[in-house]
Amino acid sequence: MPSGSLTDLDPPAPPERRWPFYVAWAMGGLVIGAVLLGHSPSPATHRGSVPVAEPAATGAPAEPITAPAAPRVLIPLPLGTPFRAAPVRAAPAHP
Repeated sequence: MPSGSLTDLDPPAPPERRWPFYVAWAMGGLVIGAVLLGHSPSPATHRGSVPVAEPAATGAPAEPITAPAAPRVLIPLPLGTPFRAAPVRAAPAHP
């Protein structure tokens, strides 16, 4: 049995350096916060609670009454068929 002190002979552990981790988390939080604030509506464009003056009442309607637009119909391609666009000529063909 060795003689001497009964204390641990290992050198003391170096201090843990956690500040780079905290700085990286803070920077990421700032970036995410900036992106979220950049996509939020601004008060100038969002006026939901501000009263809007009505136009003056006249005998004629303000806008002409038109037929509603035709609905868009999407035609799905069959599976496995590659999509190819027809070439478009820049100028009409001359005879």
